[in-house]
Amino acid sequence: MMTIISLSACALLLLCVILLLYNYRALKKKKTVIEDALQELRETNDTDLANKIRLSKQQLETTFDAIPDSLCAIDADFTLVRVNKSYANFVKTNIRDIIGKHCYEVFWKRPSPCERCPARKTFSTGSPVLKQHFTMRTIDSVRHFDIGTYPVAGARCKPENVIEHIRDVTEERNLMEQLIRSEKLATIGTMTAGIAHEMINPLSGISGTVTNMLQLPHKYGLNEKGKHRLNALMEASSRATMIMKDLLHLSRKEDGTTVLTDINAIIMKAVNAVQLKGFPPLEYKLMLDQSLTKVLCDPLKIEQVIINMVTNAVQSIVEKKEPLAIQGTQFNGLIIVSTQQLDEAVHIDIIDNGAGIPDEIKGKIFDPFFTTRAPGEGTGLGLSLCQRIIEEHNGSIVVQSTKGLTTFTIMLPAQPDAASMAL
Repeated sequence: MMTIISLSACALLLLCVILLLYNYRALKKKKTVIEDALQELRETNDTDLANKIRLSKQQLETTFDAIPDSLCAIDADFTLVRVNKSYANFVKTNIRDIIGKHCYEVFWKRPSPCERCPARKTFSTGSPVLKQHFTMRTIDSVRHFDIGTYPVAGARCKPENVIEHIRDVTEERNLMEQLIRSEKLATIGTMTAGIAHEMINPLSGISGTVTNMLQLPHKYGLNEKGKHRLNALMEASSRATMIMKDLLHLSRKEDGTTVLTDINAIIMKAVNAVQLKGFPPLEYKLMLDQSLTKVLCDPLKIEQVIINMVTNAVQSIVEKKEPLAIQGTQFNGLIIVSTQQLDEAVHIDIIDNGAGIPDEIKGKIFDPFFTTRAPGEGTGLGLSLCQRIIEEHNGSIVVQSTKGLTTFTIMLPAQPDAASMAL
């Protein structure tokens, strides 16, 4: 009986061992499957995470380069760590050649950091500098910038890098100056209109009195010296009257007669009218497009503009020729007047090889009273009056001065059906 029980116990024990071994193998296999699944999941998650990180990096790089303002990242030694395309385009250097150089050398062309460097303040305080104005002056131009700096904190919460945002505000500043100048000119125009009107009457009285005295010199006991002085007074009075009339024209719009006009005919008449005393002989070249569409304009005013522009060209040639003549250098003056039709506008180009116009005063030459000539030789009203007349005709004037040639281009709207209207 005991033997049977022992055998049964052994069989049961053996069966338990077999079951344990089977379960162990099953569990081990399940563990392997689970571990493989976890590993696969980790690899999938790592791949997804890497793709997300890569996509985010590309998005940041694209955004960084798409910003039109100049951006750069610098370290505490002012070494450029990163720049965007706008920065590279401004300094006209490849990005690879910029990285590792100092920002003050690349952008500002300086041997040392700027005295008011906002990045230095951001590194020391950890606070951003939102806006600080800087001016860059070169031989050819003056540019204005607003600069902001923003800290990039490291492991110790101290700035390791600084992002520098450089915004070119030159055009905005120039526009603001023009608006301020326009407001001043509007005020001056209101004042001068009244002054000019009041001055014309006494000037007319002076001219009339002088004319009567010159017609009857014996009655007033005038000798040759007295006549000479009265003639000088008449010239001065006429000049002052002309200035007053120019001021009135600038300050108010005058009614005129607008008719379909042959611009080429006006040009030939105006050029022949410029025969000023003391001006040296020079060469005129007329390159007139005979197929021009007629222009609806006031011919007298357009003729006045052409005369003023050609006179300025002659004066510019004189300014250049006189010092060269003293040095014994031969110089031949040349004025080219050409016309052509582009799209729906008639272009009039007046070109001279005179003294030229420096870049720093190009934006001022159309301002009333601005002149580069000596006192008594110019009022500074000629070009401003020309611009006013052309604008009244819905046109515009632009100027270019390069390589010894100065070109004033007058653009007037052409009349598309001028031929049919003329009939």
